[in-house]
Amino acid sequence: MIIRSVLLTSKVTLYEMACKSKGDPALVRMIKERDPVVAQVESSHLETVYARSRVRRLLEKRGIKVFEAKKLRWIPNKKYDLIVALGGDGTVLDVARWVDSTPILAVNSSPSSSYGHLTCATADSLDEFLTKIIEDVVEPVELSRINILIDGECYKHPALNDVLVCNSLPAAASRYVLGINGVEEEQKSSGIWVATAAGSTGAIRSAGGQMVSMLDGRLQFLVREPFAGALDHRYELTTGFVGDFGVTIRSRMIHGSIYMDGRRNRVPIGYGTEIKLTPDAQPLRLFIDKARMHQGA
Repeated sequence: MIIRSVLLTSKVTLYEMACKSKGDPALVRMIKERDPVVAQVESSHLETVYARSRVRRLLEKRGIKVFEAKKLRWIPNKKYDLIVALGGDGTVLDVARWVDSTPILAVNSSPSSSYGHLTCATADSLDEFLTKIIEDVVEPVELSRINILIDGECYKHPALNDVLVCNSLPAAASRYVLGINGVEEEQKSSGIWVATAAGSTGAIRSAGGQMVSMLDGRLQFLVREPFAGALDHRYELTTGFVGDFGVTIRSRMIHGSIYMDGRRNRVPIGYGTEIKLTPDAQPLRLFIDKARMHQGA
């Protein structure tokens, strides 16, 4: 792979957010007082600052033109040869929203505090990994993303990890009609997760879902805390995998929400809103750690 130009984007650390003029006063005070409770906030920040400097130096040393993005917008295809996302999994999700086919290389900016399932290198191992890319030893893999139709209209951003449909009030019940492969069931729960293979290590797994190979093209659905009631009621559609036909959810909530990739995208929905989720969005091209590629397979 020939790399002439790179778009470099980095996470904003919690330390940086806290120290802004509108930062959390309590957190700012604890940082200034070097409270041990927030010691990791500063150490993670320092790791990220180091990573930013080192990554840029490594790229420029190879003669690669580096463009930095402070705020992302749609990234035109072929404008850059590679996107380097410096941060953790959250940074990858933020970048993925704005990318069609440009490959992404995710660098874990704070390996002491972040696992980085979607990252494939650190600032110190990046140089070796870049050599493998340039020599075509490694190639990006294509990860499935969720195409989201809301009342028949395609939402502007596909989801890389997951979609949660639930009541906008956390303590209120989520009511909807779930449709899977022609079978429909009216349900009440605390919400329903629909996740890709890449998202199978995240929230859906914590809720009882199954971790699968990152190359699995199916979607996994899981009803979160299904209503049982005094009669110990059981729903038929509570968890499983679906193929191209996807998942249909019809809202029975006046104040509902669709959350895509965590808190990053939220769309309010009302009574009768229909959501169709399918795995046929344009795949994301991502360099990933081979050791993690088939975890859960």
